Amino acid sequence: MLDSAAWQAGLLELFGGAFAFAAVGPRTQDDWRRDVQAVMMLKAKDPRGWSALIIPPPSSATAMTDEKPFADLRLEEFDSLLYPVGRESAAQLLVALQGEFYQSANIPDFADREERLMACANRILSRFGQDVRCYTNAAEARNDPNANLMNPETEWNCLSEFTTDCGLVVVSDSEVGVFWTFFED
Repeated sequence: MLDSAAWQAGLLELFGGAFAFAAVGPRTQDDWRRDVQAVMMLKAKDPRGWSALIIPPPSSATAMTDEKPFADLRLEEFDSLLYPVGRESAAQLLVALQGEFYQSANIPDFADREERLMACANRILSRFGQDVRCYTNAAEARNDPNANLMNPETEWNCLSEFTTDCGLVVVSDSEVGVFWTFFED
């Protein structure tokens, strides 16, 4: 059973060493994009009161204003920037996000940690139930929602003003989650 302590431990295991954003908000709108936008703009609170993890790269003249790491996207932009992914691909991506350039091959001691990291990713996703819908900005998923995202050789549609960002949006009937990492040259 996932509880607040397991949630926080999972976030730290997956994102503790990265410039990351991991936050959840309630579903309050018929259009899930509005709820995701509220989480990205730090205008939503976790409905369970569980912790978020927000560690953006240091600000630069062209990146991040008011401590919000995401660009202020119009709702229709989500449709062209995010692609649906299956649950297994989503779990793979949650793991890969901590590797340099979003590659699990770049995670220190990955061979020894892979099983634990995948279990952690699946535990995080379990919060959202079996009927969860997931989306990513990794272009590899554009034509294949079940792409292997452990080491994607792809482009990313940036949703921030940083050099590169990659992540996962998770949508259930009652909550939305945004899990993202950033890279700034």
